[in-house]
Amino acid sequence: MQQTDNLTHATSVNGEALPLPASELPKNKQAFSLRDYQESSITELTRRHQSGASRLILCLPTGAGKTVTFAEMTRRTLETTPEARVLILVDRMELLHQAAATLERSGLQAGIVDASSKQMPTTQVIVAMAETYYRRVQKGWSLPDLKLLIIDEAHKGNFRKVIQLHPDTPIVGATATPLSASKRIPLNTYFNDIVVGTQIHSLIEAGHLALPRYFAVPMEIKAGRAFDGDYKINELYADFDKPALYQGCVSNWQKHAEGKKTVIFCVNKLHTLRTTQAFLQVHDQVRYITSDTPTDERHATLQWFAHTPDAILVNCGILTTGFDEPTIECIVLNRATRSLSLYLQMCGRGSRTTATKEEFIIIDMGNNIRELGFWHEPYNWESIFRNGYAAVLQHAPVKSCPECQSIVALSTQTCPYCQHTFKRKLVNGTYVYEVETQEIVVDWTYLMQKEWHTMNVIELIMRASMGDPKNKRKQYPVQWIISCILKRENPRPMLEEFARLRGYQSHWVDYTLKAAGISTRKTAPKGGKR
Repeated sequence: MQQTDNLTHATSVNGEALPLPASELPKNKQAFSLRDYQESSITELTRRHQSGASRLILCLPTGAGKTVTFAEMTRRTLETTPEARVLILVDRMELLHQAAATLERSGLQAGIVDASSKQMPTTQVIVAMAETYYRRVQKGWSLPDLKLLIIDEAHKGNFRKVIQLHPDTPIVGATATPLSASKRIPLNTYFNDIVVGTQIHSLIEAGHLALPRYFAVPMEIKAGRAFDGDYKINELYADFDKPALYQGCVSNWQKHAEGKKTVIFCVNKLHTLRTTQAFLQVHDQVRYITSDTPTDERHATLQWFAHTPDAILVNCGILTTGFDEPTIECIVLNRATRSLSLYLQMCGRGSRTTATKEEFIIIDMGNNIRELGFWHEPYNWESIFRNGYAAVLQHAPVKSCPECQSIVALSTQTCPYCQHTFKRKLVNGTYVYEVETQEIVVDWTYLMQKEWHTMNVIELIMRASMGDPKNKRKQYPVQWIISCILKRENPRPMLEEFARLRGYQSHWVDYTLKAAGISTRKTAPKGGKR
């Protein structure tokens, strides 16, 4: 097979056809104008397939266009092999119809397999509920010429039985959070490798996602852990089912987000009902949905929410996936979770941009930010994929601005929202930081144990402020931080982040790189909004 500059012209794994890169497709056949990271994700998936990895995870954050990306992969697979068939598995009815609609926009007709299906569709592309498809195959249905299997929300693990039905088919598992729902069965049990297309902070910088502003209220949580590692729901409900907490949730919303379109996530159905009742005391545009809400009523409620500017929609676990409403301006986490996947999904519901919306608010009533970090901070998904929960490192501490109550990184010297200057003092060799009307002692132990080359920018700044206890140096100089960054394989992104945090002018990064003898050539500019 002849080679092009990027990929082979007609590549296969175990005889299965793979998508072609855009450079090898006729111009009039490209249905979507992909963003740069979407195009590079498809290119990298194909390259990894070529190298022998037949089962791959595609990691793209909420709002990155995951469905568009795998729709284009499907279209290119059929361009490569006209007789091919592609199967897309989902686990929610909303995702089923969303995927089918996106495929139609790509010029592809998609057959659907759900509970009402009586026979296997004859279309080249099939979108199926995972459990339903598995049961139908067990009853004798077959799908010949399957060239590509795509699994949406692959972290949930409902695909395992289906994979066994197609052991030789190339597989792409798409997810925003490549952490298996089962700690006992990590994703790398079934997948060979991972392709991380982009991260949340990069999408924010490119204008594809809205910038979050955080508010939080300390919460005492006594609930124990369930089998899956998250909190026990009945015990968590007992923690939150208190008059003062219902009133606190309402008053914090009034203080920080009154009049903004809001989604509230609760612990369980009863908590959802009582939270709705509390908000109805101060606002008349409030509705709720739970798993008990009939389909027609749920659809009508979502339509109402989409067309009501100051609507509040309360739910428990319904709107975490398959729900895209760009006009959401505020997310209220009226619950706690130890699941990073659930946390990122809930926050991500408010991250879509519109022509008039570039920011959104996150109000945390359950210590989620303090436990799991900022929603928009980068994660080492490659390490998490390979090592599971053990690779989810401790996050840098946060603090609350006493003037505007925004939650910011502990190293912040000036609040970016109200310009408040934080005070700091040294007590018994430990830095104590101003937080609202009280002070907290920060545990620096984990930073003392980390190697500099594994630290992010915030952690480097924090470590510099600690200094060297052996030499009694109060702080490392700023140059120490810069030198640590310059030793990285690709220092520019970290330098740019450091420059933003320090308020340096834009040309400082190029000047610093040039002085260190490092190329100042920038990467290709990111694509505009679609």
